[in-house]
Amino acid sequence: MDTILKKSENVIFRKIEDEYILVPMVATVADVESIFTLSETGAAVWEKIDGAKKLSDIITDVKAEYESDDKQIEGDIMAFVSEMVEAKLIEIS
Repeated sequence: MDTILKKSENVIFRKIEDEYILVPMVATVADVESIFTLSETGAAVWEKIDGAKKLSDIITDVKAEYESDDKQIEGDIMAFVSEMVEAKLIEIS
């Protein structure tokens, strides 16, 4: 929870109409399958990652924005961060 998250410099984030999209800058056309469509919560987390905030602070901020079960929000954020780290879109420092 005290880890600092940093966005990879090789990712483009765009909102197109009502969709939030992460596009990794890729080497080959086959890598285009790595495009991610984010939920509203995922986009909120992505926008809060600034290379200085702790993961716990991001979770607190998102909990304040959404009326939902705190444990559910925390679980969703942890799953999102894990997926983004695995895809090398987020770095942990």
